[in-house]
Amino acid sequence: MGFIKTWKAEGAKSALVGSYDWKFLCKPRWPYCRKKGADEFKPPPFYAHDEGLSLLVALSIGLQHALCMSTNIITPALLVFNVVMGYFPEVYDPSLGDEQAANRERALDTAQYLVSASLICSGIGTMMQVSTIPIPFTKGKYQLGTGVLSTMGTANQYNAIFPIILYDIMSYGYTLDEAWGKLLGTIMACVWIEGLISFVPYKILKKVFPPYVLGVTVSLIGVQLTGAGMKFWGGGVSCSGCAAVNCPCLGNGEVLLGFGSGPYVAMGFAVFLIFFLVEIFGSPFARNTMVIWGLLGGYAIAAIASYEGAAFVTTDRMKSSPVFTFLWMYTFPIGIHGPAVIPMLFAFCVTAMETFGDVTATEHASRLRPSGPDHAKRVQGGLLGDTVATFFAAVGTTPPNTTLSQNNGIVSLTRCASADAGFACGFWLLIFGVIAKIGAWILSIPNCVLGGALCFLFANIILSGIKLIGFHRIDRRTHYIVAASLALGVGTALVPMFSKPGIGANADKPNQWWPYEEGMSTALNSFRVGVMISMNTPYFIGSLTAMILNQIIPRDEVDPEELAVENEWAEYDSDTDDDSETDDLLATPVKYIEDPEDPKAENKEVPAEATAEESAEVIGEQADEA
Repeated sequence: MGFIKTWKAEGAKSALVGSYDWKFLCKPRWPYCRKKGADEFKPPPFYAHDEGLSLLVALSIGLQHALCMSTNIITPALLVFNVVMGYFPEVYDPSLGDEQAANRERALDTAQYLVSASLICSGIGTMMQVSTIPIPFTKGKYQLGTGVLSTMGTANQYNAIFPIILYDIMSYGYTLDEAWGKLLGTIMACVWIEGLISFVPYKILKKVFPPYVLGVTVSLIGVQLTGAGMKFWGGGVSCSGCAAVNCPCLGNGEVLLGFGSGPYVAMGFAVFLIFFLVEIFGSPFARNTMVIWGLLGGYAIAAIASYEGAAFVTTDRMKSSPVFTFLWMYTFPIGIHGPAVIPMLFAFCVTAMETFGDVTATEHASRLRPSGPDHAKRVQGGLLGDTVATFFAAVGTTPPNTTLSQNNGIVSLTRCASADAGFACGFWLLIFGVIAKIGAWILSIPNCVLGGALCFLFANIILSGIKLIGFHRIDRRTHYIVAASLALGVGTALVPMFSKPGIGANADKPNQWWPYEEGMSTALNSFRVGVMISMNTPYFIGSLTAMILNQIIPRDEVDPEELAVENEWAEYDSDTDDDSETDDLLATPVKYIEDPEDPKAENKEVPAEATAEESAEVIGEQADEA
């Protein structure tokens, strides 16, 4: 890391403490008493992706990234296991007897372990992804890792298909542990399609996955997951289909009420209120880690609150949990579930699409040119890094890993793109995972509190998709592709019964568009189930539609008059914007100028407002340096 080199060159103080504008990072704001036009303070200097940091600065900024990621990382295990237990109340409903109560406790113990293991695997994956590891015998053409601040965490897009795959496996009589082992084996077998995609030429990837196709995919993932977050907010997944008093929601401590009861809704709104206050008054550090403060504040309110003497938070699991843990403390029998292969292969294609966009966004935030041979190598290394990290995560018994996009906002606000912060982030995630008490605390968060945070978190995924769609000029052709794709994807999310798959115990229901037929071979039935699971997944049907339409619909000739009007409007908007009221002190926008005769011009930036003469001067300086 950079602080070791700094220690040797400049001494211990510079290496350990360094210089950073901590006032910028930690000072709360009071926007309503600020004089118009007054500057609060100047932002800190920009740290490039290959620039070394002092140990204190690296740990501080790495902690922000780790806290920002942690909610993403812990969600899959909690969400998937709660949904699956809701599918089988006869096995996991403690009100039915001691056996069911014991089954539920074992499942929660497994979920607690998976939370810790996911944090550990994410930490290791992040350290690998921010590195640049040349692949032997390729003469430097291919690499593992992006070499920029691309953080890795447990992927949330798989939350849409994992519960239904586990339900299908368990419908054949397998236990939850056996079903999880089959899912892990299927992940290990299918993830290599993303590795193959990493070696596809960049020009082909860019043509198949333009920004608006990526945006449709990401938006539909957010739409489906936001619905799951609302179920948590109302009390839990298992009781979301029955709002009666005789269907109490589990997972909210000792409080047993029907779905959507007032106390549950109020707890979720308390989290939203904390988000609101942090956004208005919080320091940059606090706003970067808003979801964590919302969870902590909501948890504190739930811990001191009660309903008719019943507590929302119980500490039994924290008391009985060991202090430390690590990977493979729980093991699962590995297998492969045939019907899951088709949806899993497509899910990894979607992950490749998302990683493509995430790496590009990280380059923008890091002031690196998102084009050219270096960009192509970063995308290739990121896709291969996703593959290796996911395979290792499956070997480590956890869900797949992928790059996380929300951390790019921290890069922009802190003005730190140094890879040292990525290594520090991985260190913090390892610490969070090894301390088992943290996983036990997470399991004690009431569903209604967690749901309030998840709804906000997943809605941000929708917004990320919308921003990706906006990267491309929305002409009539693009408008049609996006509208048709969202029609099928959002429609499936809102009315899942439209294409509900008949699987497991429901395989012989006659109202399915591809029903099970007596005498159907095992292979054909597995294929049928895989296709139906895929078609019932919003982002699958939406993304597939977008990719097909993008290839077969001819492109229209651009109307120069329409383009001139749009450019005129854009210039007018930029001239009339009042930047004096900007809240976040972000980096100055830059544009990148490439001298075709200078191979070192890849990462040279020029202020966006630079004149032609200034731009020419920069190119001249580049030529002199060469």
